[in-house]
Amino acid sequence: MKNKRHLAPVAGALLLVAGTAASVSLLAGSSATAAGSPSSAFGLELSIAGNAVIEPLPTVTSTDGAPKSDSLVGLPKNPVASGGIINASAQNGAATASVTDLAVGDGLLAIPQLDALTQPLGKACDDLTAALGQLTQPLDTTVLAPLLTNLQGVLDQIGTATKGTPLNLGALGALDISKLTKLELNGLCDVLRGKLRIVGAGAVEAKCTGNSGTTTIADLAALGLPVTIDTKQANQAIKIPDVAGVPPIIELVVNRQTANADGTFTVDALYLNVLDQIKLTVASATCGNVTSDRVPAPDDAPAPKPVKDHVPVTG
Repeated sequence: MKNKRHLAPVAGALLLVAGTAASVSLLAGSSATAAGSPSSAFGLELSIAGNAVIEPLPTVTSTDGAPKSDSLVGLPKNPVASGGIINASAQNGAATASVTDLAVGDGLLAIPQLDALTQPLGKACDDLTAALGQLTQPLDTTVLAPLLTNLQGVLDQIGTATKGTPLNLGALGALDISKLTKLELNGLCDVLRGKLRIVGAGAVEAKCTGNSGTTTIADLAALGLPVTIDTKQANQAIKIPDVAGVPPIIELVVNRQTANADGTFTVDALYLNVLDQIKLTVASATCGNVTSDRVPAPDDAPAPKPVKDHVPVTG
């Protein structure tokens, strides 16, 4: 059943207009309860600094096992994420969720506290990018040391300026940028200057049936770099940078699968953690089963059966 949100007020009005007799006929009848755990799905959930920015949406739950679905075009206004079409559907033993045109981190630093740092950040990134373009080796810290120090100083200032704000970027100051590869450094600078999204994907989809699930992701990229990952394998994780003892800028988990305590099974197509501040779950499907133990209510009456007979006619 397609969820049509605008019908609820109309249905309520119809119930009131119909009068007492109609209300009784709707509320009486069979009593039924559902046993088990229902299937459910949602398109996207976002939190920043531990605060919910986008509650799971659109979200559907099939409490009686019947098909339920919902969809949205675009996301509510927020500082970091955008999407195209977001779908969610669920029924007994199956669920699906999908998001198209996912973009995370466009204009990450477009907040008033950082206006004064925009110019020095751009200058530091331009100098670093020019130097990186002349290198044939991965990184020459001897040549780049002064430039890296300069950029690190700006990142420290960004971390300090965002303390106490909804988006605390203090982790940028803790990042050892000398551990980034040449391409990762270029990507980070483009993200900070608002020229590149942190993570993007053309399409993200999660499906589950029973206690198994699949994930499909098209054109996944992080810091402008294509991410090649086997989505057929469960719980695949990527960190950038992936260096022991260095806090990552980005942590991705693809095809995250969880067997839940209530017997349901969940597939999250994509989980994203940025600087331990931005946490995003994209396309989540949970499979469960419910059974109805419908018991006839006392006022239930059997349907009348027609009886064929000849009735004498007089007059």
